[in-house]
This record gives sequence, C-alpha cells and structure tokens, in this order.
Amino acid sequence: MQVETPQNDMGWFSRERLLMLALGLATLLGLYTCFLIVQPFISPIAIAVALAEATNSVTNWMRRRLKSNTGAATLSLLLVACLIVVPLSFLISYVVRQIIAAVKPMTAAGGGGIPDLRSLLHLPPAAAGALDWVQAHLDLQAQLTRLGQSVASQAGDLLAGSVNVVVQLMITLFVLFFLYRDRDEALSVLRSLVPLSEQEASRLFARTKDTLLAIVNGSIIVAFVQAMLAGVMYTALGVPLAAIWASLTFVVALIPVFGTFMVWGPVAAFLLLSGSWGKAAILVGWGALAVGTIDNILYPYLVGDRMRMHTLPAFFAILGGVAVFGPAGLILGPVALAVTLGLLDVWWWRTAGGRTAEQAVAVNSLRAPPV
Repeated sequence: MQVETPQNDMGWFSRERLLMLALGLATLLGLYTCFLIVQPFISPIAIAVALAEATNSVTNWMRRRLKSNTGAATLSLLLVACLIVVPLSFLISYVVRQIIAAVKPMTAAGGGGIPDLRSLLHLPPAAAGALDWVQAHLDLQAQLTRLGQSVASQAGDLLAGSVNVVVQLMITLFVLFFLYRDRDEALSVLRSLVPLSEQEASRLFARTKDTLLAIVNGSIIVAFVQAMLAGVMYTALGVPLAAIWASLTFVVALIPVFGTFMVWGPVAAFLLLSGSWGKAAILVGWGALAVGTIDNILYPYLVGDRMRMHTLPAFFAILGGVAVFGPAGLILGPVALAVTLGLLDVWWWRTAGGRTAEQAVAVNSLRAPPV
C-alpha cells in the first residue's frame, strides 16, 4: 500500500524549510541592524564592561554590606567616576594640550625642529656631523614639520570633539551602572543564548573573564604605574615635556615586545648629550630598577595565576584591535582573540579521539587544551 506524500513536502523547497530560511534571514538582518545601531557605542560599552569586571569584587563587597543591588551599584559608580573617570579625563586633556604646545613650533613657518635641537644639545663633533649628514640626506626638518602638523591636527580634533568625549563618558557610566546592578541576570541571559553545554560555556566565560582581568589589571594598571613612576622622575630631572614622555611610556608599556626602555632610554640619551651626565645616570638607574621591574612585582599580585597570552598573538591582538576599534581595541582585540581560542577549545574537546562535533562533551577541567 503506497503512502501519499503531503502536498507541502517538496524536499528542500518544503514550506517548513522556506519558513525556516526566511526566519534565519530575518534574524540575521535584525542582528546586523542592531550591530549598526550599537556600533557608535562599542568603545564606551567595552570600557564599561572592562571596568565592571575589574571592580566586581569591590561591588560584591558593597552588595553584601548594603543588602541592595541598586545601592551598591550607585556607590560603585560614584567611586569609579570620582577616582578613575574624571581624573583620567582631566589628565588626557592636559596631555593633549601639552602635545599641541610642543608641536606648534614645528608647524610654524621656519620655526623649531633641528635648530632648536641643536640649541638644546651640546653635541660632540662626531654626533654633530652625523646629524648634519642625516639632515642633508633625509631632510629631517621637513619630516618633523609633517609629523608636527599631523599630531597637532589629531590632537586638535580630539579637543574640538570634547562634547563627543563627554557624551561617550556619560554612556560609559550609564552602562556601567546597569552592569553593576544587573550583572548576574545579564550573564544568565547571555549564557542561555550561547549554543554550548553548561561546562563548555563555563570554560568560554572563564577564559574571557581571565583575559579581561589580565588586560585591565595586568596591563593597563601596570602600564599606568610605570608611566607615573617615569613621569615623576622626568619632572624631577627637569626633562622638557615630561607629561608627553610619561604618556609615551604608558603606550609602549601596553604593547608586548616593546618596553619602557624605548622611552626612558632616548630621554637618558638626550640628557647625556646635553651634558647632564648625573641626571642621565639617575634616569637609567630609575628606569632599570623601578620602572622596568615594577611589572614583575605587580602582575602576579593583580592577576595571580590567571592566563598571560603568548607575546606574539597578544602583540597582534592589541595593535590590530586598536587599528579596528580605536583605543577600545586595547580591550576588544585581546577579548576577541580569547573568545576565538575558547571556541577552538570547544571544537578540540568535541572532536578529540575521533568523536563528532555534534555532541557536547562534559569536561571537568577548566584548563584549555593546546589549540
């Protein structure tokens, strides 16, 4: 007896499959539209998430004392705003104004550049001859002028967009409040949307959290401390534009492979060439013993036994993240890499031993395999 096939069953072009395809396309379109809506706010959201994770222990302590999520979130937000956001905003504004003031002579007609450098340095004949040769063959004055114009333009745009910066800061604080107050609920919803088993999701979330803490506590805070130590010594030794050199120290301290020596080394050489032998020796000693080794002391205390990325992928994650997302790429780049490695971790566990990837694997250990 032949069984009749329903009219709506037409293989790949059945009604159910077409409806499922339409649903999938509508979902992708909705997700893409939401991405376009959120895209201008990716930076403040990323900064808010990093701050929330880095200060979560303080918020939990306040929540236990106050017995109120809203009260703990409000107090935590006030502390972050008063101790971190507002002082850092004034510091960035001050450094930008210093940069504009420093590069202004380079952009002026016939001003600054190599003549000013000669007046500051007491070069020996050999060094003066080398500088003359470089100036003659590479036209350093023109290069300095172009560099000054570019830096002044970027810094001027930042100051001109101060209203936008204030708006971004307000959005960061706004998001931060709800992350403090509703963190557990948000994690629960996010976990329910991840198409992974409970243990796989736990490994992925743990890896992402460790990366965030390693970035904020182990990189940004340590780099800031190194920059402060270097800046104090630059100021004490009377180095011109000490705030700018301290800012550059912070930047190079964030990038793997680079080190703070790339800043305080040339500054010490400047002091040496200008005849300040004693100041140069003090800066070299301070840079090597204090600035250069403080990360070995602070990193284990701030991060503990949490993961430290290999130098090569961390290098490209940070630089690539900054190129794509701007300053927020310091956070988003390594986090994106950590999430990707976590997903590769899932595939490794599921397919280990010749298994198929369709079945979730329960693994007791949270340690990631060598992917």
